[in-house]
Amino acid sequence: MKKQYRSLNLYQFYQIGREQWLVQPNKARSLFVLLFGPLGVNARIRSARVINNINRLGLISGYKILDVGCGHGYALFWLARHYPLCEFTGLDINAKLIENGRYIAKKLKLFNLSFIHDSALNIDAEGQYDLIFSMDVLEHINNDINVLLNIRRALRPNGHLVLHLPRCHQEVWTFFPAFRTYTTFDHVRDEYSVSEINDKLHQTGFEVKYFRYGYSKWGELAFESNYLFWRLSILRTITALILHPLSIWLAYQDIRQDYYDGNSFIIWAQPANRD
Repeated sequence: MKKQYRSLNLYQFYQIGREQWLVQPNKARSLFVLLFGPLGVNARIRSARVINNINRLGLISGYKILDVGCGHGYALFWLARHYPLCEFTGLDINAKLIENGRYIAKKLKLFNLSFIHDSALNIDAEGQYDLIFSMDVLEHINNDINVLLNIRRALRPNGHLVLHLPRCHQEVWTFFPAFRTYTTFDHVRDEYSVSEINDKLHQTGFEVKYFRYGYSKWGELAFESNYLFWRLSILRTITALILHPLSIWLAYQDIRQDYYDGNSFIIWAQPANRD
C-alpha cells in the first residue's frame, strides 16, 4: 500500500543539484552539471524526499532551518531559493564543501543561506531552530546519540526534525548480485533498523510523528544503474553517463510517493512533551 502526496514535479526534481556547475574542476564537468545535473542520483533522491516532506510541513516566514551534515547542499539550495523569507544554515565537517557552498550562495545571491564549518557533535545552540533536517549522516558518526541530543537541544519546543537514513544491510534487497556486498567505506555502523532508530529517537527526547520508507524498487534500480560497476570507477562513470536519462527517470518515479516498505527511512519527529 502506498500513500499519495503532492511531491516535486519532474522539472523541480531535475533542478536539484544543478547549481553545482559553479564549483566543478573543469569546463566539461561544469557544462554537464549545468545541463543535466550531478551524475550521481543518490543525493538527488534523498534530497527530494526531504524537500517533499518539508513542503508537506510548510515553512512559515522567519523560520530558521539547519541542515546537519549538509554536504553539497542540494536540498539547502533548493529550499533557500523557494523559501526566500526563511533563514537557512548548512553545517558540515568538510571544509571544502563549506567553501563551495559559500561561493555558490554568493554567486546565486542567496542572502538567506549561510554555512558553518563544524562537526555535528559540536552543535552549540539552544532553542534556536524551527526545523532541523539531516540526510544519511548519523551512520557516519559513532556517537549518534549525542548528535540527536544536540539537535533536540537546538530545536525550539514545537520544532521539527526530518531525517533520511539508510536501512541496515540485513534487511535491504537488491537487483544485481554485485550490490549484495555494496558498502560505504566511512559508515561506522551497518545503517539502521526500524526498532534501533525509533529507540534512539525516543531515548533522546523525540516523538516520531511520521515514519515511511524511500528507495522502493524504482529508487533501488535507479541507484544500481547509476553505480552499476561500483568497484571500477572509470567503467562506473562511463556506464552512469550512458544510463543517466534512465537513472533520472527511475529516480523521479521513486520520489513521487512514500512507501510502506523500502531501503531507506524518511522520518518526521518533534520534541516530546512540547509546551
